[in-house]
Amino acid sequence: MLTLPAALAAQQKQSSEIVKFKLRDGYLMIVQTMVNGSGPFNFLLDTGTTRTIIDPDLARQLKVPTVGEVSLTGILHRRQDKLVQLEDVRLAEASVFGLFAVVDELTRQKTLAPGIRGVLGEDFLSRFDILIDYKQHWLRFGDAAPSGERCRFETISEYHGSPTTNRLLIAVELKEVSGNKVQLQLDTGAKVPELFSISRNLLPSLPWSGSMATSNGANGTTIHSNITLKIGTTMVRGMNVVQSPHAVAFDAVGLLPASIFHRIYISHSNGYVVLNPGK
Repeated sequence: MLTLPAALAAQQKQSSEIVKFKLRDGYLMIVQTMVNGSGPFNFLLDTGTTRTIIDPDLARQLKVPTVGEVSLTGILHRRQDKLVQLEDVRLAEASVFGLFAVVDELTRQKTLAPGIRGVLGEDFLSRFDILIDYKQHWLRFGDAAPSGERCRFETISEYHGSPTTNRLLIAVELKEVSGNKVQLQLDTGAKVPELFSISRNLLPSLPWSGSMATSNGANGTTIHSNITLKIGTTMVRGMNVVQSPHAVAFDAVGLLPASIFHRIYISHSNGYVVLNPGK
């Protein structure tokens, strides 16, 4: 979630070409990305990141101009980072011109996916409708909507009284907890469903069904197993749901991994997803 200076809108070019990606650890999507005509560079594709990020070495290599600073709010921290403007960011034939990017060391991301040089965020992805096939490791931009239930998502929320944008917030019901729905961030960068500590104020104090395991220590993470997630009429059964003990500053109650679906269609142009659509 970022607070950005006023700037001219970037422009984009559509593509229907199939883009292959490498899948690391069963959920992280690594794509070959061109930046300012150079590359390709390995980037993570992350719907949970609001703003595209490049590492400092790539910023120096490309000699990109600095346009200011940006306030970057993550799940557990907030800091100031340098903001640059890129001439062209291209994934296959899909490209965005004049995109702003944050310069960051990407320490955590590089631990999970060594060798990456950046992260493609929702500021890039939100300009396209995207079909992702996790089984065959490909995605495609600009596909017509497939058949299936259309589940709405919200793109704007709020953090400490300020609006947040470039979000994919979708209503999810945890069947073993209550009939209440909570907003989770649909996230290609998340491994398992996770609830943050703020969710305790939104869910009733009812016992979870299924088994539970807690890691050692007073601040141990709780894992609830055999949980059913309901999104629209789609049921995803037998999930492990992590409940974080940490106080988290975020505009969503938790994270919904996109990789729990075999295929997923994200219509940014119309604000809905189709989960596990047919071919």
